[in-house]
Amino acid sequence: MSDPRRPHPHAGPPRHHGAPHPAQGRHVPRPSEPEAAPTGPNPVRPELAEESGRDGRSGGSSGGRKPAPKTGSAKPGAKKSQKRPGAGKRRSRLFFGAAAALLALACVAVVAVLALRPSEKTAGRTADGGVRLGVPELTGFSPGTYSSSPSTDVFAQIETRELDPEPLTADEMFPKGSLSDETTGAEIVRRSSVEDADCADAIWGKGLAEALGKAGCSQAVRGLYTDPKKGFAAVVAVYNLTDAEAAGDAVEAFGAGSGGFVRVPDGAPKLFGEGFSMARGIAMGHYALIAWVQRTDGTGDGRSAALLSVLVTAAEADALYGRAA
Repeated sequence: MSDPRRPHPHAGPPRHHGAPHPAQGRHVPRPSEPEAAPTGPNPVRPELAEESGRDGRSGGSSGGRKPAPKTGSAKPGAKKSQKRPGAGKRRSRLFFGAAAALLALACVAVVAVLALRPSEKTAGRTADGGVRLGVPELTGFSPGTYSSSPSTDVFAQIETRELDPEPLTADEMFPKGSLSDETTGAEIVRRSSVEDADCADAIWGKGLAEALGKAGCSQAVRGLYTDPKKGFAAVVAVYNLTDAEAAGDAVEAFGAGSGGFVRVPDGAPKLFGEGFSMARGIAMGHYALIAWVQRTDGTGDGRSAALLSVLVTAAEADALYGRAA
């Protein structure tokens, strides 16, 4: 007896009452006919939806929870508002571009302020043609006695800086070695030398700095000499000025009581400048040379022949005589 649930081999396909016939409803594609592309506001092929998390949206996480259906009073068929592609990137570029422009303007403003503000260590020209020096030390040591003399015709070849434009170097002015003094038998040996691009670094005293600025001081060199056995020490300083007249004014300014003198270089004996000492300023063409000597124990007075002899020896300045030859 045949099973009533199994279809008869010659019977047609079973009919389902109440369901539309395939020909009356959805189009069933034939095996050789490609399936029609889905339609709608955001068409997604089923195979793509299956690969993208089976939620019908590309980019979904695999195995993720399906979003709950949205509820509300949205009108059927209404399209979702979509952001324009690239709008966020354009806004970011505009934001960072504006920030960069503001930063550039701020940098320009800072540079302009620094350029307009004079530096204390950078020499510049004053309204009267002098040199604007930096700020010197306000206190220091000065000698017990001082004398000065103007330039002579011996230095006519270096009367102005235009005739002698090459800057003076410490090695040229103070070569390694010693200076011999016949009267005392002292051999004062060069211990150190320093070059100062700003003359304010080679002196102390505001009034003296103003005087050297008016004289056009462009550089200075200083040398330190000592003879520990004989007990003598000497400091020699040379200042590069505009001309011989300016050099004459400068050597007078060192002894004018304006509150300032040569700045003692590092390495000088402990008591240098504290005991009795004597100094002499000599204008040599457009250079002002200051020689300053003292006994290392600070003893002596203005009548000391030994100190006076060492002072003359320290002021020999062979380098300046060589330039003037």
